[in-house]
Amino acid sequence: MTAAAPAALTHEQIGVLARAVSRAPSVHNSQPWQLLVRGTEVDLLERRDVELRRHDPAGRDRLLSCGAALTNLELAVRALGRDCHVEYRDDDVVATVTIGRERAASARVYSLYQAIGRRRSHRHRFFHNRVPKDVHTAVVAAGETTGVHLVVPARLDKLAELLGFATRVLREDRGYQRELETWTAHTHGWDAVGDGVPEDALSPEALPVAGLVRAGTPVPDDAVLAARLAAENLLVLCTDGDARADHIAAGAALQRVWLTATAKALVGSVLTQPLHLTGFRARLVSELALPGVPQAIFRFGYPAVPAAPSPRLPLGELFPDGPTGGIR
Repeated sequence: MTAAAPAALTHEQIGVLARAVSRAPSVHNSQPWQLLVRGTEVDLLERRDVELRRHDPAGRDRLLSCGAALTNLELAVRALGRDCHVEYRDDDVVATVTIGRERAASARVYSLYQAIGRRRSHRHRFFHNRVPKDVHTAVVAAGETTGVHLVVPARLDKLAELLGFATRVLREDRGYQRELETWTAHTHGWDAVGDGVPEDALSPEALPVAGLVRAGTPVPDDAVLAARLAAENLLVLCTDGDARADHIAAGAALQRVWLTATAKALVGSVLTQPLHLTGFRARLVSELALPGVPQAIFRFGYPAVPAAPSPRLPLGELFPDGPTGGIR
């Protein structure tokens, strides 16, 4: 007797997927993705019209963002009690998720899925830098996969020197500052709709706390910055290569790390903008003896203050032709 084919998703289930994808982190909260549902296949599309020419000239952070959304999409499918298979693609389709038969979600999958709505970008100081060893190990292990490596950076003096240099360059880059101002969302509260980084989420402090360099971001001397780095929990996410698939995989791994941290009552934020400066990544590899190409720096710890969620675009905009046009 032939087994029945997997059932197509209902509109309610598609809504669950859309809400999960919409809560993924993205560069400047640009939300550069859409969904196309084709029966039991869901395409995650890259919105190449979302451009950050000064911050992300090659679109690398846009693909990292799509990789994070892909993790949320897969977790949502599995939380619905369905098996799935993920295949990376080479065009405007980042990946296709093929939905399989019913399969109970594991406790870990459900824990990470539940963390999606609680994850925040915490661009503030942490309560303290003490993260239990077993928790730290679990956070690191969540991102380790074939071709992706999480590294606790050594030589913080060298990292401080490089980040200080990057801060000075980005502070004086008028084009970069204009773009960041354009993508700063002057919205407040928990029900804000739209895109961009909320003003309330930005910090007047120096890196690594600030996360995004503005014209007034202070630049401490290297020794002070190194001491501040030592008081943080930092991970450098590296990949074996630097192609499109590596960027997607890095974003997917980063989101697993972030959700694992969230599930353990931690918060975090990501630094990527210094990595776009010419020669910065090569220097980082050399000075820190990294095992691959650095794609992002993740900082995490216990929150000292709460952080409100960033605004999100209406769910209908996740579909190419409106809320029903993306279903085929």
